[in-house]
Amino acid sequence: MPELLQRLKNAGYPMHAMSNYPIWYELIEQKLQLSQYLAWTFVSCTGPMKGLRKPSPAAYQAAASHLQLPADQLIFIDDRQANVDAAAVAGMAAVKFNGSAQDLERQLLSMGLHF
Repeated sequence: MPELLQRLKNAGYPMHAMSNYPIWYELIEQKLQLSQYLAWTFVSCTGPMKGLRKPSPAAYQAAASHLQLPADQLIFIDDRQANVDAAAVAGMAAVKFNGSAQDLERQLLSMGLHF
């Protein structure tokens, strides 16, 4: 997964994380240091996500609004189907992550990303 994230970053794709769990994201950051690839922009209880949680439609609307992009220009990736479904309803391209970086890479390439 680090290789895929690095290639996406090198290709100029801005990436942001959305988490419902403020404590969890800190533990993940300590372990994986994901901030070298992406910004923890959308964490429940802080910043643009204050008071919002996935799969609430307002959470996805807040993300698009904060990024100043229409939802249809965003790709949402999550391992929970309910969150993926809600992102799709909000107008985002939505991908369910199954744990395989290789599968995710194939899905992103099939969506027209170049990296």
